[in-house]
Amino acid sequence: MTLILAYNSLNIQILLNDGLGIGGSRDTFLKKAGISQSTYYRCKKKMFRDLQEEFPDQKMTNEIENRALLQHITFFFFGSDQFPMVNLSKQLHNTLNFLIFNWQLDPTYTEKKELAHFVAVQLLRIKNKQRILTEEDDLLTHPFGKHFERTQEYLMRNLGLTEKQAYHEALFFNAYIIIYDGSPLSKQSLLKRKKEIDRLTNQQLTIIENNLNVHDCRREFPNFVKELTKLNTQTLSPFFFINSYLDHQTTFEVMRSYPMTENLAHKFINLRKQIKLPFLSEYSALQLLYQYSILIVTDLPADVIDDQLHIVADFSLGRIYSQFIQQQLSRLVNANIVIDPKINRQTDLFISDKFNAGIKVKQITWNCPPTKQDWQKLRSTIVDMHTKKIN
Repeated sequence: MTLILAYNSLNIQILLNDGLGIGGSRDTFLKKAGISQSTYYRCKKKMFRDLQEEFPDQKMTNEIENRALLQHITFFFFGSDQFPMVNLSKQLHNTLNFLIFNWQLDPTYTEKKELAHFVAVQLLRIKNKQRILTEEDDLLTHPFGKHFERTQEYLMRNLGLTEKQAYHEALFFNAYIIIYDGSPLSKQSLLKRKKEIDRLTNQQLTIIENNLNVHDCRREFPNFVKELTKLNTQTLSPFFFINSYLDHQTTFEVMRSYPMTENLAHKFINLRKQIKLPFLSEYSALQLLYQYSILIVTDLPADVIDDQLHIVADFSLGRIYSQFIQQQLSRLVNANIVIDPKINRQTDLFISDKFNAGIKVKQITWNCPPTKQDWQKLRSTIVDMHTKKIN
């Protein structure tokens, strides 16, 4: 549906023509579309306003930000189909294959699609709009290696660029694959913002170590450090866009059962907000909060975070019924719980069909079988217990 709307949208057609030159010259496009120049500029002005509201982080004040935004928009609308261009399809195909081979890339299907849109925007801005990068747009320090030289030579030969122009365009591609960790030949140390990225990452690791009693994150959790650095590299780049579009309520529902994780992620966000550029809007901060949280939950061992609730289900109807309830409990989504077969020192909550005076932990007494209201009350109890546990 999104694809059909995009193909039939005059606004999208104007965006593609104005930003990428698709549809020919301005006069040619006006004749084909059957619209006046005033209509064209009115639509363009409105779109620019809408884009600023939708992407407040992106100021669109330079060529890098314009390209990044165009890649994001075209991939959003046309990512499920071929890029809407005919004249350059062969050149796009050849350029993409050259870059994948030259930089030893091994993209997934979706990553290759995103890369194709990145390359298409780069080619079209150069060929149709004559927007060529300069040293002011460089995201890297001077690179070295045959793979970079071959990229520069390819752009000179196939796009008619000068050596200096091809150098800055090759830097742009090199920066993109470094930021998205795409090539074993790319070195993150080339990024001009490497020191800022490392400083932010180190501050966040210190938070983990201080709050979770971890001695050395880099030694104990190397994969977590690697993925955190990668995410910070992205959020400090002009290519950083969030595609999850989670609203505040959804994020709150997901995170409220992970109070320690949410607390750490909020501290991560506060550190990121101290870095002024690129600007992090409240919307993007919410999405980034979710990404930080997922990273913490995924890459740090559960026993380190230690905010899981241990639940025991033990019913007088026997082990088979107790095991059935245990299976149902294990299917609770986003509950952050551990189901134990027997009560022990870690037990936080005991569920049974009878109240047991000898058990000192919190208890829930259910009928057999439990009702829908019983399950709803359990969820509320779990959330309350998580909050009390972290406090």
